[in-house]
Amino acid sequence: MGQMRTVALSLLLVAAVAGTARAQAPAPAEGTAATSTASQAADGQEPTVDATKMGVSLSRIQKELRVSAAREQVSGTPFKLEYQVQVYGTAPRIDILEDFDTSRGAPLQYGAPTHQEFLNHWTPQAYRSPRVPLSSIAGWALFQLVKRADKSKCEQEIAEYRALVMQGVPAAAPRCTQ
Repeated sequence: MGQMRTVALSLLLVAAVAGTARAQAPAPAEGTAATSTASQAADGQEPTVDATKMGVSLSRIQKELRVSAAREQVSGTPFKLEYQVQVYGTAPRIDILEDFDTSRGAPLQYGAPTHQEFLNHWTPQAYRSPRVPLSSIAGWALFQLVKRADKSKCEQEIAEYRALVMQGVPAAAPRCTQ
């Protein structure tokens, strides 16, 4: 662990020294930049790299090294490899009003709900059915027909009994009553 940290810090030191040396050196003209890099490579010197243009932050690297050292102490072994990948990009544009024309006087796809649509939406299904089921109405009507038929049959029996009594014929009294 100590060797890894030493190597990382030495690399940081070299990058920092190279960055400061580059910042102190006079900037070459536009046409000579490529030739100076080529001449440095031909002379055996390594070309210097400007770390500030690469987006390198020395403080962030040191912070990450401290965090990785702490993780290594927690895990107890330097052989456990952990990788963190951070992806940066731009999010796709979200158009909220994609199919909606906001110009003045544009026809709307749908207006305000009607009264019946409002009632259908807010009234539960159980309460939207008719108040009295049609089968109950039909059963009540059938019962009334049967009752009326029985009443007319009873009235007819009473009328026949009166007619027989008025004629003086002995007859049994009707069993039905009104």
